[in-house]
This record gives sequence, structure tokens and C-alpha cells, in this order.
Amino acid sequence: MNKSVALTSLAWGLFFVLIGFSWAVAYYYDYSVDVIPYVTFGTGLILIGLSMARTGLGMGFNWFSVFIGVVALVFGGAALMGYGLPVIPTIILVIGLFIIAEAAASLSKKK
Repeated sequence: MNKSVALTSLAWGLFFVLIGFSWAVAYYYDYSVDVIPYVTFGTGLILIGLSMARTGLGMGFNWFSVFIGVVALVFGGAALMGYGLPVIPTIILVIGLFIIAEAAASLSKKK
């Protein structure tokens, strides 16, 4: 198994553990706990961690998984803090931030 497949398998395994644990906690507390913000936040952490691990091992960087991870992290974090964010404006804001970051990175690259 190559490193990319191993990292992807690890991320999927973490995701299923997160889902199963959240489901068990909700069941244990008779569904009085809202686990969706925790799952969303955890999913964001998993996706960003996966991208960081790929970069650390010298593999390609996947902007799409980072984007989805940041969106999940923002929505999950906001929900955990008790805030509700509008979906479309928040996604447009994150897209804009990614465009700015990419432009800044390309301006700072040495030729």
C-alpha cells in the first residue's frame, strides 16, 4: 500500500470512528446532545490534517480537500460557539480568502 492510499484510508477510518462515537454519545444521552457541530468540526480537522500530512510527506497538495476542511471547520466551530452562519455567504467568503491566499503565495514565489 503506498503512502497516499494509507493516508486516505487513515482519514476514512478516523471519519468513521468520529461518526460512530458521535452516534454512541447521542444514543447514550438519549439524543439530547446535538452531535452535528462536533462531527462537522472533526471532519474539518481530519481533512486539514490529511492535507498537512500529504504536504509533510512531499505529496501533492489538494486545495479542494483543504477548502472543504476549512468550510467544515468554520461551520462546526461557529455552531459549537452558538452562532449560526448563513451557508452561501460564508462559502463565498471562504472562496474569496482562498483566492487571496493563492494570489499572495504566487506573488511571493521566487522564480
